[in-house]
Formats: sequence, structure tokens, C-alpha cells
Amino acid sequence: MIGITKKQADVAPAKTNYGVEVVYVGESIDLKRVQETMKQYSFMNRDHPLVLRLLDDQFAVLTKFGTVAFWNVDEKLRKQFVRELASSTKSKKVFYPHTETTKVIIGEEVERVTFTEVYLTNFSLEKIRIISYVLSQSVALERYENEIEENLQELGVVIENLKSKGRAMLRERELLKRIGKVLSVKQIAVAHLSLFDKPDEAWESPELETLYNQLHREYDMGDRFDILDEKVNFLSDNAKLLLNFIAEKRNAFLEMVIIALFVIDLIPLFIDLVKYLAK
Repeated sequence: MIGITKKQADVAPAKTNYGVEVVYVGESIDLKRVQETMKQYSFMNRDHPLVLRLLDDQFAVLTKFGTVAFWNVDEKLRKQFVRELASSTKSKKVFYPHTETTKVIIGEEVERVTFTEVYLTNFSLEKIRIISYVLSQSVALERYENEIEENLQELGVVIENLKSKGRAMLRERELLKRIGKVLSVKQIAVAHLSLFDKPDEAWESPELETLYNQLHREYDMGDRFDILDEKVNFLSDNAKLLLNFIAEKRNAFLEMVIIALFVIDLIPLFIDLVKYLAK
């Protein structure tokens, strides 16, 4: 069985295969609160990512960035656990479409990774955490990728209107709402991307580092990070462009108001001049 210590130790699991499913449950999970409110479960460690034993040979691995990796957990228990986790989850929704699944096979002579299976020579707490961590990164990235793509499409319509018609075709309040949404997505993505660094275990063990690198390559994490970073920067630049457009529009309006007030002030003088010339 897996001990509660963080030190790597081989495990003699009751099963040789584990079905793993990672789900996105919310913007973030408060791991400290989880440890305070979910004491009905056994905690295998106390840091990030957090591993809980739900039942014998059934585990849940939680990340700060809003994912849960279930190991050999049936649907009924998964739903129950997510409900119990709700008070520790920020921006929880009934359903997120972002998931990742794999099968972990124990007892192989050589460790290797494919997109659908992970083959391990032995089983340990650290390997549970490494595998769960990379799969969780992939799921969280998918959430950001989808949300940023949606924002790109919405802003694309606005930019195209500015290009072809010279107008955003939106009221200023609606335009500001869209800019706010873009900046919110950027803030969330940037804040959570800092959590996607290589875990400490991978630095401390060549075996775990090899496993981490194999998973990282198989799920194209490096390329996806770079593409996401480029899209975030592109969104930010477009948001600044639209803010400048709004500022210039307001300045133009203020200039027109000033000119109008100046003209209004001149009207009495013009009337007096006409009366004087009419004498």
C-alpha cells in the first residue's frame, strides 16, 4: 500500500492497471481548506499536488489550478467527491468539458509513455503525483486554450469592423465589457501558468525526471505553452488597441463639445454684430 510519507517507496497495488481521469472543476482549489474540511479521507501528502486516498486503491490528486485526477474511481464516487469539494473550489460550474484520460500499467520492464497509456516498472506516491500533474496541466491548458480562442474570435469581429467600416459596431459599454473579459482571461492564465513549472520531485530523481519529460513531450506541453503565451500577448495588444480607440473617440467627442460651446458663446456676439450693421 502507499504510505503517507513523501519519500519514494515502491508499492504493491492490489491491481496492476489503473484507469486515470482528470477533470477540470473550477478556476482554482484551496488545498489548505481541503485539508481542513475533508478529513474523512486519508491524505498521502500535504503539499502540491495533493493526493487523497478515497478508498483502498482509489485516489484523487488535486491541483491549485482547478483539476482533480481520479485513479480507479467510479463515476458515483467521483460525483460525490466533486460535490464535497465545491466549498473549496473557486468559480465552480456544474460541468466543464475539459478532461484527460489514460491507463497506467504497472510491472513493465521499461517505463514508457504513449498518448493513451503509461507503462511503469513500479508504483509510488511520487509517480502518482508526476503523472497526475502533467495530465492536469494538459486539462488546464485546454481550458485556457478554448477560452482564449473564443476571445480571439470575438475581438476579431470588432477589429474587422474597425478595419472595414471604421467603427466597432458596438456601444462603448459593450466594448469595455469585452475588453474586461479579455484582460480577465489574461490575468487568470498568467497567474496560473506560473504553477506549471517542473515539480520538485522531477528535479530530485533522474527516474522521475525521465517520466516527467516523457509525459511532457507526449502531450506537447512545451509547444502548447508557447502558443498560449503568444495568443495571450496578442489578446493583450488588441485590448490596448481598443482602449486607445475608445480614448481617441472620447477625445474627439470632447473636442466637438468644446467647439460647440465656443460657437454658442459666439452667437450673442454675432447677433449684436448683425444688429449693429443693420443700423
